[in-house]
Amino acid sequence: MPPSFPGRGFIVLYALAYAGLFVSFIPFVSVLLPLKVTAVADPEHRVALLSAAALGGAAVASVANLVFGALSDRTYRRRGTRRPWILAGLGLLILAYALFHWSADGASMLAAVALLQIAINMMFAPVGAIMADEVPDAQKGLVAGLMGAAHPFSSLVAVGVTLRGLGPEGVRYALLCAVIAILVLPLLLFIRERRDPLPEPPPALRVRRRADFARIWIARMLVQIAGNGLGTYGLFYFLAVLGEKIPDKRGAEAASEGVAAIFAGVTIVALLLTIAAGRLSDRMMRRKPFLAVSSMTMAAGLAIMAAASSWPVATLGFGAAIAGMSVFLAMQSALAMQLLPSPAHRGRDLGILNLTNTLPAMVAPLLALALSPDQLGYAPWLLVLATGVLAGGGAAMTIRTQN
Repeated sequence: MPPSFPGRGFIVLYALAYAGLFVSFIPFVSVLLPLKVTAVADPEHRVALLSAAALGGAAVASVANLVFGALSDRTYRRRGTRRPWILAGLGLLILAYALFHWSADGASMLAAVALLQIAINMMFAPVGAIMADEVPDAQKGLVAGLMGAAHPFSSLVAVGVTLRGLGPEGVRYALLCAVIAILVLPLLLFIRERRDPLPEPPPALRVRRRADFARIWIARMLVQIAGNGLGTYGLFYFLAVLGEKIPDKRGAEAASEGVAAIFAGVTIVALLLTIAAGRLSDRMMRRKPFLAVSSMTMAAGLAIMAAASSWPVATLGFGAAIAGMSVFLAMQSALAMQLLPSPAHRGRDLGILNLTNTLPAMVAPLLALALSPDQLGYAPWLLVLATGVLAGGGAAMTIRTQN
C-alpha cells in the first residue's frame, strides 16, 4: 500500500514546531549572546569571547545533533516514537536559558552556551527525522517550502526580545521560552507517529543512495558557505557599495536601517517563491530542475553584487542570491529526505546532513579573512562564492537515484 498522506493539521503543527526550533536559537545567536558577552566581558575581550562561544557552540551542536539523531532512531525502532527526546530537549532548553541568564562571567556563560546547544539539538534531530518518517515524497517539497518560513519568523521574534517595554531581561527570557513551548508542544500532544516504518531498501539501492547522499551533502555545504557569508557580511557589503567603509555612527545607523528593510523585503519574496517552488516540485515529482535553476540564479545574483556600484543594482543581485538560495535549500532538503539510505538510521543520517549548517559558520569567516574584502573589495570574494554555488549545483545534478 502507498503511504498515507498526512493531513493539513499535521503539516501545520509540524511547521509551527519547526519554527519553534528556530526561535530557540536565532534570537539567541543574533541578539542574546552578543548582549550577554557585552555584559560579562571587558571591551578588549569581547570579540574573543564571542568567537569562542560561536565556534564552541557550533562544535557542540555538530556532535549533539549526530548523537541525538542516533538515539531517536533507537527509540523509534523500539517504541515507534521520537517525541520523548523532543520533550526532554524542551525541558533542558528552559533550564539552559535560566543558567545563561544567571551567568556572570565568561566561563559560566560558555558552559550555558554548550548546554543550550545540546538542548536545541536534542529537539532538532528528532523533529527533522519526523519529517522523513511521516511525510511522503509527494508532499516533501511543500513541507520543505513551509519550513523556509521558520527563519524570518524567528528573526521577528529576535527583534521582539530586544524591546525594553517587555520588562527586565529575566522576563524577556521567560517570554521567549514560553513562545518556544507554545510552538513545540502541540506537535508532541496531538500527532500520532507512523507505527509501520518503511522496509529497508535492497542493498544495491542503499549503496547508490549513500553515494547520492554524499553528493547532496557537498552541494548543500557549498551553497551554505555562500549563504552564511551573505548573512554575516551583508551590511558591510552594502556600506562598501555606498563608499562608506567607516561611516560615522549616525550614518551607520541609517545605513543599517536601509539594509534591514532590504533584508525584510527580499526575505518575503524569497519565502513566497520557495513555497511555490516546493508545491510545483511535488506536482512534477522532480527536484533537480529546481536545484539547477536556483543555483544558477544565486550565482548570477552574487555576480551582479560583485559588479554593482549602486544600491538598486546591489539590491537586485542580493535579492536574486537570497531567492535562489532559499529555493535551493528547500529543494535540497526535500531531495535529501528521499535519499536517506536506511529508514532505520534517518536521525543519524540527518545529523550528518546537519553538519552542512554548522561547518559553513566556520568556513565563511575564514574565506573572508583569506580574500580580505576590506583591502581587495568584495568582488573577488563574491565571485569565489558564486563559483562555489555553481559547483554545488553541479554536484546536485550528478545525483542518479532521484529526479
